[in-house]
Amino acid sequence: MPDPYKEFLRRTPRSRELYERSRGSIALEVVGTVDMPYPVYIAEGSGSKVVDVDGNEYIDLTMGFGSHVLGHAHPEIVAAVQEAVSRGTQFGIHTPYQEPLAELLREGVPCADLVMFCNTGTEATMYGIRVARAHTAKSGIAVFEGSYHGAHDAVLVQAEHGSPRDRPAPVPMGRGIPSAALDDVLMLPYRHEAAFDLIRRNRDRLAVVLIEPVQGSNPTLECGDFLRELSAVCREAGVLLLFDEVVTGFRLAFGGAQEEFGVTPDLAAYGKALGGGLPIGAVAGRAGIMRRFEWQKHDVEQDKVFAGGTFGGNPLTMVAGTAAIGHLRSHPDLYERLARHGQSFSDQIGGFCRRRSIPVQVLAAHSMIHLRFQAGPIVTARDVDRSLARAEQEFYIRLMLEGVLIPGDHLALTSTAHSDEDIAAVIDAMKGALLATDSVSGTL
Repeated sequence: MPDPYKEFLRRTPRSRELYERSRGSIALEVVGTVDMPYPVYIAEGSGSKVVDVDGNEYIDLTMGFGSHVLGHAHPEIVAAVQEAVSRGTQFGIHTPYQEPLAELLREGVPCADLVMFCNTGTEATMYGIRVARAHTAKSGIAVFEGSYHGAHDAVLVQAEHGSPRDRPAPVPMGRGIPSAALDDVLMLPYRHEAAFDLIRRNRDRLAVVLIEPVQGSNPTLECGDFLRELSAVCREAGVLLLFDEVVTGFRLAFGGAQEEFGVTPDLAAYGKALGGGLPIGAVAGRAGIMRRFEWQKHDVEQDKVFAGGTFGGNPLTMVAGTAAIGHLRSHPDLYERLARHGQSFSDQIGGFCRRRSIPVQVLAAHSMIHLRFQAGPIVTARDVDRSLARAEQEFYIRLMLEGVLIPGDHLALTSTAHSDEDIAAVIDAMKGALLATDSVSGTL
């Protein structure tokens, strides 16, 4: 194959033109597709495929960063939105479209006595934290190292380099986050017994512990025991537990991680798949907590928890979500297909790398797949080694040239639209790209 970077430039001139134009007016578009000279611009998508503005077709493993469990432009979702848009796009006042989706969420989610819709997963975790603080009359929150809970100040943190493994220290993830935002944040070590002692010792100030039941940066199904003990410790300490199911909700199983691992938290945050491809967020939880959002019904000012937004629960998102989640409820066998995807990558790519001594680890939790370019094992984000970053960059560009698109955070997400032939093609492309990337295949 020609130099992959030169070939990328040759195949994507229209994307390059759009990128150069956009830089004059847009500070940030979206997360980059991969670490490359410029992003590709997608013109359309259907099923498991997308096509860029230069006419290049890709098997898509971005899937709207997890929004499309049923694939792009699923006909039932498209029909529902087309029918709804003719009646009006947004009213701002009550409509009959929220309740059907809320009932589907309540049916699938063990903790969901009541539901409140918003616009994004970021809003969902923000509101979840707010109502937890109100309910417990405490202000502290705990998050785990390696987690991502959205873009609001309270959770946009990472572990300070060099801080102890059993007591990671939170530092802001980028500029513009005031130091005061971290005053109430406790960072916990992921899948480490020390986390439980930290929760117990801070019980008097902690309102809630947030956790991605499966971390997007570190997907694994070997976390069930940890989640179950975490739930027991939080109950014992009088601290609420919030599952961030923005990625895992309606993806790992119809009941998300709660069904997969048999753990019921006090609260859960949702986004992505719940909206059928349209923007959505939702908080679900125990009735005694969630009723605090009924702020107009509370006579005592201190009992009120404000939430609101012009587009929360808008008709188009509600009907799209109802179509998507209704389809998943009616076709439970689809989750078996998604589970096979992750197993195929673990078996075939993992085995391929082991046999050829290629330093790549395959992390997978059903339809969530992540390749880590390193020889050593990974338990937490602390174990990630970036010494092969250049080889990793080359690998993903080579994949694109073979017609496979994976997002910039390198978490690959499959859908029910991905056929066995699609998965086989991706696996073959990965094997070829690994062998062609000399700095990886010749490392060990």
